Amino acid sequence: MTAPARQVQPDTVHADALAVMIASAAPRCRSLAALLRRVPGAYPGDVLATVDRLAANWLLDPATSRRLRTPASPGEENQEGSTVLPDPHPLDYDWRWDPRTVRMLLARCIRATRPGDTIALLGTPTLLAAAAGHHERHWLLLEASEATAAALASTDPARVVRCDLAVDELPLLHAQAVIADPPWYPADTRVFLWAAARLSVPGAVVLLAQPTPATRPGVLDERASILSFAHRTGLDVTELHPAALAYTSPPFERAALDAAGLLPLVPLTWRRGDLIELRRTASPPAARPQAQRSESWREVTLDGARIRFRLDVPARDGTSPDPRLVPLVRGDIMPAVSRRDPVRGQVRVWTAGNRVFGCQAPALLACLADALASEGSPDSTLAAHLGRPLAPAEDRAAAEAIRQLGELARAEQRTAAAAVAAAIPSAAIRTRDLTARSTP
Repeated sequence: MTAPARQVQPDTVHADALAVMIASAAPRCRSLAALLRRVPGAYPGDVLATVDRLAANWLLDPATSRRLRTPASPGEENQEGSTVLPDPHPLDYDWRWDPRTVRMLLARCIRATRPGDTIALLGTPTLLAAAAGHHERHWLLLEASEATAAALASTDPARVVRCDLAVDELPLLHAQAVIADPPWYPADTRVFLWAAARLSVPGAVVLLAQPTPATRPGVLDERASILSFAHRTGLDVTELHPAALAYTSPPFERAALDAAGLLPLVPLTWRRGDLIELRRTASPPAARPQAQRSESWREVTLDGARIRFRLDVPARDGTSPDPRLVPLVRGDIMPAVSRRDPVRGQVRVWTAGNRVFGCQAPALLACLADALASEGSPDSTLAAHLGRPLAPAEDRAAAEAIRQLGELARAEQRTAAAAVAAAIPSAAIRTRDLTARSTP
C-alpha cells in the first residue's frame, strides 16, 4: 500500500528556500545590507532569523553571523525620495519608489508613448510628483488616499482623481500606458489589473509592481493566479524584470524595524519588487472583481498626528463604553507591517508612526480626538454621541483617554521631528534626483 503524499506547507517551502539562498550568499557578504541585495525582497527580520538558525546548526560560520550585524553605512542607498507627499499611513499600504526607480519608470513610459498620449498612474503618487516637468504627455493619477490626493491636487488638480479602484466609477480614459502599484495581495492586484484594462486602449503598455518570490510564502502561486486573471481581462505578459523596483522604506516601516532592533542594520531602500510588463489585447476586460469587505476607519489629525480609529467594531453589550487606549505590544509600536501579523486583528487605534492600541470604544475615542482637534468641548461631544450625560465612571475614563491622546500626539510629533532631522543632510541630493532626467 502506497503512503499518501505528504503535503508541504508554503511556509516551510519559503523558509527552506530562504535558508538555501542565505547559506550560499552570506559568507560573501560584509553586512546585512549586502545580504538583502542577494535575497531581494526578503524581510530583514526573516533574514536575520534564518542566519541565526543556520549558525545555531553550524551551517553558517558564527563569524559570518556576527559580521552581518554591522550597521548599514550611510550613502547613496540611504537617499530618500520626495518630501512633497505626506507620510503614508500603514493602512494605506503605500510604499514609494526611490529616485532611481522613478527615473527608470518615467523613461519606460516615455519610450512606450508619444507626445499627446495619456499615461494612467494607479496608486503611484511618487511618479506624478516626478512627472511635473513632462508636459508633452497627459499624466493622470488615480489615488485612494485622501491625504495624498489632496496634497498633489493642491498644486496640479487636473492630474489627480481621488478614486478607490475597487468601488468607485472610473474616469473615461484611452491611456496608451498604465503604471500600477497595488497593495501586494491577490485581491487588490486583480482590481488594479481590471482597472488598467478598462482605462487603456489595445496595444497599451501596462507596468505592474509585484512582490519578489522571497517576500513571503506563496508568492509564485499567487502570481500564477494573478496572471491568469490578467489574461482573462485582456492583458498578456511580455516581460518580467526581477527585483527591478527599489522602494524607500516609509516612516511606519522604519518605526517597525526600530521596534524590532533592526533599524541600524537596514538600508533605507532595502525593499525590492518585481516589474511585470503586460500588453493590452483587443479582448474585452473581465467583469469587475468583487471588492473584499474592507474595514471601516476614521482618521483624525490631532496636533499634526494622523490617528485612525476602527469603527466597524460592535460595542460590548451591558457595559459602559470605555474609550481608553489599551496597550497591545511593547513600546506601542508594532514590529511588523504585514497583514499576516496576528496582532493586526486586535488593533482599534493606529497612527501613521505605526503605534497601535486596542480600545473597547474606538468610535467614542474618535469623537474625543475630533473634539480636541477642533478645540470643542469633549464632555458635550461625548454626551451628544451617547445621547445622555456621562456617568461619573465614564467621565473619569474619558479624562484618562484625553490624557492618553495628548501623550500619543506628542510621541508622534517626536518621531516625525527625529525623521526630519535625520533627512536634512540628504535634502539636496533628493531634490537633484527627483528633477534629473536620465535613461535607466
